[in-house]
Amino acid sequence: MIRQILLFLLICHIFSKTDLYVGYSEKSNNFQTVQDAVDKASSINPNNENGRVTIHIAPGTYRQQIVVNTPYITFINDEPSKGQVLLTFYYGIGYKYYSANEKGFFDKNLFAKKSSKRSGVYRWGATVQVLSKASYFKARDIVFENSFNRYMTEQEIQDGVEPEAGSTLPQRTSSLDVKAKESTERAAAISIEATYAEFLNCKFYSSQDTLYTGGSPLYFKNCLIEGETDYIFGESNAVFDSCELSWKGFSTNPKGGHITASKATGTGYLMYNCKVTKNKGLSVKAGDFGRPWSQNAHVFYVNTILEDDSTIIPAGWGAMGGVQPENVEGFKEYGTKYANGSPVSTSQRKGHVLSDKDVGNLDIKKYMNNWTPSFM
Repeated sequence: MIRQILLFLLICHIFSKTDLYVGYSEKSNNFQTVQDAVDKASSINPNNENGRVTIHIAPGTYRQQIVVNTPYITFINDEPSKGQVLLTFYYGIGYKYYSANEKGFFDKNLFAKKSSKRSGVYRWGATVQVLSKASYFKARDIVFENSFNRYMTEQEIQDGVEPEAGSTLPQRTSSLDVKAKESTERAAAISIEATYAEFLNCKFYSSQDTLYTGGSPLYFKNCLIEGETDYIFGESNAVFDSCELSWKGFSTNPKGGHITASKATGTGYLMYNCKVTKNKGLSVKAGDFGRPWSQNAHVFYVNTILEDDSTIIPAGWGAMGGVQPENVEGFKEYGTKYANGSPVSTSQRKGHVLSDKDVGNLDIKKYMNNWTPSFM
């Protein structure tokens, strides 16, 4: 009998889900920072869906880099009507900081010590790093931001930010216009190396290289991704379902950008029932659907809605590294219209415009290795 009870308790432990909290002082299992909660989840070490750890984050701003290296973790804002959960940080490429450790991650002890600076921040300095071991990561109603190209913070200045040796990048000060084209550099809001990650009602903000997709498959539902240059990029097979793709723009001298930079060897990106919009607060010039990070780039836009004729150039696609878009078999488009319902002229497109027959057997699950996300 004792053995049976112990076995039952063991099974309950293995198959029990755990709830952790950030910003809820009245709750047990409450933590001061998101990283503290992530570290606790790591010690629990969930290894299946039944053992998933859900981190409930109270509305507010959380200014720190977050590294997730444990599977079956969920970030959730249970109270989006009360405000957003903003996860934000400031690392950018081409600069060095007191806080960067040898791996390129933020280290609070180095930040406090302020003895020497390092560059080479990991994965475009992403605010949230979902590493390869963190498979089946989920996020719902979370805002991911890299503030580098959006505004200066006092913490960044205290971190001794300065350009790398030999760089022509501007020195970053409280008076620098970081929204200007000449101040812009690569700075990711999130880097996803993990497989089977999914996002619902999330927002991703930066300018260049906002969202890195490294693991496959990935799924994004009803999300907003904003940026200007290659702001969705990587090797993944990923579906962006009913998402808003927003041009960030610049404070001065607007220049057209690229929504995607794909080098997928598989099915690549499927932009399904998405809309392309413009940030109303900055100057925006028409850009393109994407440019090829490699000859193997695969990006397919299906039933896209363009806000107006100043969102996408007539050619539709751009070149990169000597690879011309008309030579990329994976650049495809179908059913593009304007917000007013009128069809978009595709006579000058450099990608492949498909017919009804071509997309008649479109299989979304093919892009996700026949996986069915819970947010689908």
